[in-house]
Amino acid sequence: MAIWEELPNDLLVKIANRIKVMEDFIALRAVCTSWRVSITKDDFDMFSPQVPLLMFNAPKDNKYHKYREFYSLSKKKVVRVFLPEARCGDCVSSEGWLCTMSCYRKKMNLLHPFSRTQIQLPPLISLVVSLGVKIISIGEESLIQKVALSASPSITLDYVLMVSVLIDHDNYLAFWRPGDRKWSRSNINTTIPTWGNATSIIYYNGQFYCVTCYGQLWVFDIVMESKSIHVKPRFVAWVDGNIYPNKQYYRLVKTSNALLIVTKSTHLRYKVSELDTFTGRLNNITNLGDSSIFLSNDGGSIINCSGFRGVIKPNHIYLTDMRTYNIEDKKAEYFHPGLSSICPLTWVTPSFQHRHVTQRGCCL
Repeated sequence: MAIWEELPNDLLVKIANRIKVMEDFIALRAVCTSWRVSITKDDFDMFSPQVPLLMFNAPKDNKYHKYREFYSLSKKKVVRVFLPEARCGDCVSSEGWLCTMSCYRKKMNLLHPFSRTQIQLPPLISLVVSLGVKIISIGEESLIQKVALSASPSITLDYVLMVSVLIDHDNYLAFWRPGDRKWSRSNINTTIPTWGNATSIIYYNGQFYCVTCYGQLWVFDIVMESKSIHVKPRFVAWVDGNIYPNKQYYRLVKTSNALLIVTKSTHLRYKVSELDTFTGRLNNITNLGDSSIFLSNDGGSIINCSGFRGVIKPNHIYLTDMRTYNIEDKKAEYFHPGLSSICPLTWVTPSFQHRHVTQRGCCL
């Protein structure tokens, strides 16, 4: 071991600079104490594409457990992460962060799962009050369904969080930005329960988008004011011009220059289309080229597979039930059959917390 410890610092940095997968970078720093000191997070390109990790559901008796399990496609194994902040089960992801709710439904936080940094959000009860919902208590039926961040809190403080929350079987939308004391509501809240729950929300090209289970597409214009966020909801169209009562699966996925929507038919076939955000019309996509989509209940992401040959299959959809769906031949297969009985939760893209960004939560 002594010879490894004596490697020159500049050589170690050059090695670190050539590593593109965060898991490998963490393993490199863990070799010995001197390597961990010599190699810092600044030696890793935090903007390089990363293979998402599949986060598993917390066990029913997880209240007192302090670990979460993730499946790594690159390592082809399950890894355990010390994460007591996520022990209560309710977690949804966006931009590599998790939105968590405490075991007793009182506290809400944004959690960075790989640094354990937490950003305190206004409590759920304040969200209920801001929505004007009259309920006696906040119970098990109250939970976070979807979240969307306009940017990653790892790299900036200038971001907005959009949440879709289920309260007493009705779906509501609300918004928050760092430093706000309370949630900002959207006037669409009275409309969403009528036309079905929000099945996907996303931030794309300067605006938040929402699609409901019946195919309504909404866009939200955000106006920043000194003490609050002013949200202007605008109905765009029925997706593809019609209501699909038997197509209740819609997921929005953004690329650098397009907004995609994934639909699933009753025959368990998936279809990828480019969404015209002005008309709501869909243009069918039969080939993603070197890219693949990672899809979960709370959203989706797309990455280029060219840097991950042998790890990710191009032109596939990776599902949280441990299957991959081939867009070309419309066939599905398990990428790890031995784990198919485990209850996965969501895909989480690994990232580092930028050391120059000081987090701040709600001002209570």
